[in-house]
Amino acid sequence: MPISVKHKEKTTLLLDKGLELLWSRGYNGTSVNDIVKIADVPKGSFYFYFDSKEDFAVKALNRYYTLKREATAEMLENELVSPAQRLYDYYDRRVTIMKEQLKCTLGCMACNIGNEMAEHSEKIRLTVVNHEKTIRRQIIDVVVAAQINEEIDHTIDPGKIVAFIEDAFKGMLTSMKATQSAEPLDNFLFFLRTLILK
Repeated sequence: MPISVKHKEKTTLLLDKGLELLWSRGYNGTSVNDIVKIADVPKGSFYFYFDSKEDFAVKALNRYYTLKREATAEMLENELVSPAQRLYDYYDRRVTIMKEQLKCTLGCMACNIGNEMAEHSEKIRLTVVNHEKTIRRQIIDVVVAAQINEEIDHTIDPGKIVAFIEDAFKGMLTSMKATQSAEPLDNFLFFLRTLILK
């Protein structure tokens, strides 16, 4: 049976409202009651759209990654600038979002939920892992192009370069949240430019 437009709209409303709660409170700090209350829908309707809270979290993560891609993908895909500049611009955009929209307080929702739930929900863990693999593959393509242009050391495996950058970015977000300061963000960009990019 095809899904109606109304069904899609209601699902998106619940996801967007609930996503905000998951982001700020975490999985265990967010209840189904909290989600339906902020979305202003009856509790019974939640289970019409989602099989469980875990199912909701998986779909909220999928929604989060879609929104994240819409906000940042153009930086990696902009072939009007060099690959190294595209790589820098991509992380600079992510840092700008953390500073201007999130005020250095929320970090990455997927990192937060992944850290909290990796030991407790294989579905949530795999959702985060699979999305991250997709993103990293795209970043690796840009790094390879930068290596061909001799903008990044070509003797280092591009997958390891991207793993290092992404892991450093996650660690920086932890420091940013703990200090509620932009200093770790600026430090990350400085060393990305200094150590990775020629």
